[in-house]
Amino acid sequence: MGADEALAGTIDLRFAGEGLAPGQVNVAYGLYPSCRGRGLATRAVVLASQYAASEGGEEAVIQVEPENPTSVAVAQRAGFTPGKQAQSKDGTRFIWYIRDLRGATQ
Repeated sequence: MGADEALAGTIDLRFAGEGLAPGQVNVAYGLYPSCRGRGLATRAVVLASQYAASEGGEEAVIQVEPENPTSVAVAQRAGFTPGKQAQSKDGTRFIWYIRDLRGATQ
């Protein structure tokens, strides 16, 4: 990285995992506080979703805690819509936001 570049956050794709059906891809992301509010998370989610589609993913899933309106907004701006509600093994509640990836490689 150059002197004017810095790590903004992370994005993670999982093509298999707890509760995922074949063809579903879990998308997770996080931004450092200094990089929030500039659309970077939304852009990263869109690009990661396009990559997942190019690798055969059919549906992207973002699992959001209902008390996290910022992540809900990122999911919605990236074209995801609310789906099922789920609970992790530790009892954390999530709303799945889902985006159909078929035809999303462009």
